[in-house]
Amino acid sequence: MIEKICEVIDGEYVCDIDISVEEWKILLRDKKVFDDKSIAALKKWFIEPDHSCTCFDIGKKYDLHSMSANGVINGLGGRVQKQLGRFEVKGVGKIASGTKFITVMKSREIKGSPKRNLWTIREELVQAIKELDFFSTNESSSIDFYSDNDLITALEESNHFDVTQTFEYSEKAKPKKAAIEVKNGLSYPRSKSVSKNALNKADYKCEINCDHPTFRRRNSPLNYTEPHHIVPMSKQDYFENSLDVEENIISLCCNCHKQIHLGKGFEDMLRKIYAERKDVLKKAGIEILLEDLILFYKMEGN
Repeated sequence: MIEKICEVIDGEYVCDIDISVEEWKILLRDKKVFDDKSIAALKKWFIEPDHSCTCFDIGKKYDLHSMSANGVINGLGGRVQKQLGRFEVKGVGKIASGTKFITVMKSREIKGSPKRNLWTIREELVQAIKELDFFSTNESSSIDFYSDNDLITALEESNHFDVTQTFEYSEKAKPKKAAIEVKNGLSYPRSKSVSKNALNKADYKCEINCDHPTFRRRNSPLNYTEPHHIVPMSKQDYFENSLDVEENIISLCCNCHKQIHLGKGFEDMLRKIYAERKDVLKKAGIEILLEDLILFYKMEGN
């Protein structure tokens, strides 16, 4: 096996990583190499401008320790080397001898204190991801978010809603996506496009009471309402099928959305929602008793 030397020259990690686009495409399809954790970590870099970011900023954005993503990518680099079986990276000088992340990422020091390194996904890997449509990023609306607040903020910032679209439920169960590690455990992704569809289905009105006052979105003829998962995404582990489906999302005015999370009387709101959605939820592969749904919300409030 060839030993490839990795060294720092003028602040940049230099190593001849000769993995072709076609090889990366094969590796991307191999679950033994690209497991769920490494896919989730890689996606964090892929959606950044120029597919570049520091481990510190990734950690800050996703509320993780900076070394968490570092460790996942380093492990991925090791599996890539092992699967290819033709070279092994060895760090020299100030670089740890077992440095493996360089197989996946380029790295260069950036000015400032404390010293940090900018990691950039290798061009051949980026090309392979694009050719496979690996993260389904043909539309920006397909990017996932990992908290309800981030999802709502993204919807507010994009403000792109199709006035002519009319959405109908598929009434089919969908497989749940892989979770990612956050500071307090695991978090499941929320799709912006799915939430948009749910708001469209409700005609951008509050589904607790369609006469509840709201306001018009800026530069849009549509009312402002917010998406809310009936069965909370935090309870995804209890279900085999995805909770991030239109059938499990309702459109709420700002006041109702705050009340169902923080206020008194949320039980009556859930009874109304459950009566109207239980059959639709069942068709989407989400079966739950009303008392269990109420219990979930009580657990969330503790």
